[in-house]
Amino acid sequence: MKIVSGIKFLGIAISIITLGVFVYIYGPYNLLKTISSLPPIYLVFFLTALGFHLLSLVFWALRIKYLASVNGQKITFMQSLLTVVSSLFAATLTPGYIGGEPVRIKKLSDYGMNPGSSAALVLGERGFDAIFFIVVLFLIIIGGFISISGPFKLYVYIGGVVLILFLVILIVSMGAASLFKKILFRIENYFTRKDKKEGKRKELFLKIAKEIETFTSSTKTMFIKNPGVVFAGVTITALLWISDFSVPVVLIMGFGITPDILYIIFVQVILVLISLIPITPGAAGIMEVLMLATFSIFLPHGFLVIFIIFWRFITFYFNIILGSFTIHKIVTK
Repeated sequence: MKIVSGIKFLGIAISIITLGVFVYIYGPYNLLKTISSLPPIYLVFFLTALGFHLLSLVFWALRIKYLASVNGQKITFMQSLLTVVSSLFAATLTPGYIGGEPVRIKKLSDYGMNPGSSAALVLGERGFDAIFFIVVLFLIIIGGFISISGPFKLYVYIGGVVLILFLVILIVSMGAASLFKKILFRIENYFTRKDKKEGKRKELFLKIAKEIETFTSSTKTMFIKNPGVVFAGVTITALLWISDFSVPVVLIMGFGITPDILYIIFVQVILVLISLIPITPGAAGIMEVLMLATFSIFLPHGFLVIFIIFWRFITFYFNIILGSFTIHKIVTK
């Protein structure tokens, strides 16, 4: 637990230090002067940007509720939303956002879903994300919307490979239930030979085998049995990410600048791909530097630092605050 806690605080520390370097280079006085020069209307843009981020959480909850219903599981929208929000803290502060999955599986199980269906749903979400990002990445490369070169190109390709590998693993898992069960029962037989008191252990292995079947069946239901489910899942996923990708668009518009919306969306897709590579907790430090490099074409130096601070607050620190508050409420309830 101490190691996990240390990793989380490391992510926050790296992000704060990186932002602190930006502020130091620009100058604290200059930064405060620039912030104070912003018109009062900018608060409306900031809150609108925050609203788009919250809207992405709503679409996320709707996706969970929809995928649960597809698998014959009934959970309310509020239960779906709590599942999403309670996972934000762990997801935001772990490399590749992998910390959120166990939390969502646990919450869905608490709401009555069996572990196999819960695991299939949560991993299925990654599958829909992967489909969406692969399609957009394909459009970026084919359409030539963004020039990708140097180390940037390497990171993008690595992120793309991670997505494709995940889809391959997901597809293989759909047809590997029998293999998983054979391995499971061989393990069970091994322990039985070592210890004749099988009792509860045999019951446990049978339960695990049943959940493997449930996982496989639920995954097939989402991705194979009905093409309409795939279309709906990808559509909700697109709305989820487009809502979150609107955050920097609104923040830039608040400075009186008209951004290239398609370019900003495509840039963020690439940034997300890079963030999937488990380099630092929550991609802290890396995202700030990449944001500075990719958005410098839109904003002058002073506004750029403010923009990064505001954007990082909405998409990083706000998640930590909201997630930790929700976990505290759930634990103390």
